[in-house]
Formats: sequence, structure tokens, C-alpha cells
Amino acid sequence: MTTLPIPRIIAPLIRRHAEDAAFYWALLDGSVITPRLSLDGLTRFGDMLDAHLEGLQVAGQDGLVPCLAALERWRKAAGAFVYAHQVFCLNEPVAMEALLVQVRARPEELLRGVISALAWRPPEQVASIVRRWTGADVEVIQQVAALRAAALLDANAVGLLGQPVEDFLYSSDAHICAAACRVAATVPHRPLLEAALTRCIVNPAMAVRAEAAIALHALARQAPRGNDEGNIALANTVWQCVVEQVVVSNESTGWYRHQALRRLRRWVRNLATMIPLGHDKIPALLDFMPPRISLHFVAYHGDSAHLAYAIAKMSHPDTSRYAGWVWQTITGVDLESAGLTLPEPALSGDSAGISEARSDADHGLPLPDMEAIARYSTAHLPARQRCLSGQGLTPLFAVAVLETAPQAHRSVASHFLRQCYPQIKLAPRGRIEDQLATIKQLRRLLIDEEVR
Repeated sequence: MTTLPIPRIIAPLIRRHAEDAAFYWALLDGSVITPRLSLDGLTRFGDMLDAHLEGLQVAGQDGLVPCLAALERWRKAAGAFVYAHQVFCLNEPVAMEALLVQVRARPEELLRGVISALAWRPPEQVASIVRRWTGADVEVIQQVAALRAAALLDANAVGLLGQPVEDFLYSSDAHICAAACRVAATVPHRPLLEAALTRCIVNPAMAVRAEAAIALHALARQAPRGNDEGNIALANTVWQCVVEQVVVSNESTGWYRHQALRRLRRWVRNLATMIPLGHDKIPALLDFMPPRISLHFVAYHGDSAHLAYAIAKMSHPDTSRYAGWVWQTITGVDLESAGLTLPEPALSGDSAGISEARSDADHGLPLPDMEAIARYSTAHLPARQRCLSGQGLTPLFAVAVLETAPQAHRSVASHFLRQCYPQIKLAPRGRIEDQLATIKQLRRLLIDEEVR
């Protein structure tokens, strides 16, 4: 009897690692709008992703071909993440060039995956790539990827760059400027940086103006005594960019609309935490924006004065469940436990189909009873304070939310904490180990502040 040698590499298993890694990355990437995913669930997804990435690393060079084949076939950011991660692990020049060929062809679709792959690796393991990609005479897509990753890495972003961040802020390329603004929002204040960002505020490119205003607002938060008037002006800049981006998204279709809405949601989240409570023009903004984007703003703004807007949107099938979730997010009142839901409607055979809202962000959310909710007392909410889960949003409570709450609530808390501590890097979609380390850092910071 003869025995066949066991092959060192099992090709179907490698393909499975590549496919499953892309699947789990996609779950993590979309998790910030997930209302029921807990930190434990997020940890399981992260562990599964790491396990499949480790399987590809064991395969070494043999893991490159199936990852590249999946990227070429599907042309998605998830595939770009998996192949880029494998390339960065091996740091092999031919594979690196093959990656860049794919990203050059479809930068708007694939660059996010490459950025995430850089940020997923420990800083000391990608420092040489970030430094090389931010050196002189490097193409735009590499500079943008490295800058965006540096803004996410739990490390000294400026120390990772091949040139001063101010040099990128003076770039003639809008993509580089906007990416550099994200880095600038996470580094200590200095006059040269503020001057460069102030110049970006009047850049013709909308993305540069918005990101520069967000960064300047973060730098202003580091000052012992903030300039309230200046901060309002910066918020107004983001506000105007939000208005313009609403027009862009309304005029877009298909994949381009998806990308436009992604950018719009990012700016809306930042605007919601930048603008002061009680701003008299917020109702007009809510009426102007698409309803789901306006509800997104209300959740992150946390002002109980806008609960009436959420209640009004419960009357429309496309927004009712999400509006109920927003009301619950601010008040902390569980709709089902409080008897504030309606029975699920029976599925009809002549239904027009499942809407995008129902199949995505609203999955698993109850159907709110609008009339009962309108009668429900919210007197327990603190006045003139941002609220989350029925409590005033403070740094201490926000950290507790990061440790225990569903992912969508954690996203609200993390944006609030970035306003309080701009130099603390907390990415709700990042590696769990990095998130837990940042939470510990925040705990120590809060203890030190209490002692002082």
C-alpha cells in the first residue's frame, strides 16, 4: 500500500481563506450602522478575520494568486483589503505592483480596502511602507492611502510620514490635501499646521474644505480656552459642504450614489457633534436632507429637542423602523419592553419587494407605534445636554458605552469622544486589540483629569 504525500499547500483551502477574510472584513466595514452587533460579536468577527488572514500568511507566496484572482473577479474593497494585507505581510515588489495596477484602475472602489489593510497591521510592521509611500515623487494613490492609514493607526502619525504633514496640505492635488487634513486632525496643535489648514478652508475642492474645517475644529479643542465664534464658523463650513453634498448625492445613481452617501454620512456625523445644541437652523437642515440622513444627524447630535422629528418619520414605511431606533437611542427607552411597538405586518404575495432600508440598516428593528411613542413621557432626559441611551453624554459615560453597547451606539460615543480628545484615535471598525487599548488609555486620562 502506497501513501501519497500530503501537499504543503491545499489550493481550495487557500481560496476559502481569501473568500472568508473578505466576507468578515465586509461585515466589520458596515458595522457602524448595525444597531444590534455587540462588542462581543464584533470581537468574534475580528477573530475570524484574523484567523483567515493568518491562514493566508502561512501560505506565503502561494496565498497571493487566489487573493489577486478574487480581487480581479469581484473588484470590491473587501478583496482589495485581503490582497493588500497579504502583500504588506510579504512586502514583495512584484505583488505590490500588481496591487497598485488594480487600485489605479479603480481607485474610488478599491482604495478603502488598501487603507484598511495598512491600518489593520501593527504600526511597526507597516511603518516602512507608510514612510515610503509618503516620500517625495510618489504617486497620488500611494500618498492618499498612507496618509489615510496614518490617521487611523494607534501611533504617532507624524512620526510615520516621510515628509511633514504641512507639505501634503500644500499639495495641488485635492485628494492628498483632504487625506492630510485627516492626519492633521489627530496631531498636536502647532502654528504651521494651523496656517496650512486655514489655507485649505478656501480650497475649491469641497472635500478639502470640509476635512480642513473638521481638522481645525479638532485643533481648537486642544486650546485651554476655545474660540466659540471660530468653532461656529468651522461648523458652518462643514454645514455648507453637507448641503452641497446632498445635491451631489441626489443627482447620483447606483454605485456613485452609494459613495456620495458614504461621504455625506461622515460629514453629517462630524457636523452633528460640532454644531451646538439649540442652533436655530437645524430644523431647516433636517427638512433639506434625505430623511434617513437627517435621522442619522439626530442620533449623533443627541438633542432631545429633535425627538419630534424622529416621531414624525415613523409614519413613513421607509423610515419608520430607523426613526424608532433613533428615538430609542436618545431616550434609552426600549420600544419592545415598553410596549411601544406594533405587530409585524403579514408578508403579502404582491409585495413590491424588499426596500434597501429594510434589508440593510433596519434589519431586526421593531416596528414602532408612533401614536404611543408620541404620548410617552421623556421628562427623564437631561435638558440642554447631548443624550445617548437616556443619559447625558459625558466622557465617562461614553467610555462605558464603548465597552458594553451595540456597535451603532459605540459609533455615536466615539464621535463624541473625538470632540473631547481629538488626539485619541478610536476607530469602531478597527482591530479589537487597538480599540481595547484606546479604551484603557481613555480610562487613564479620565482618572488623571479627576485627580487634577
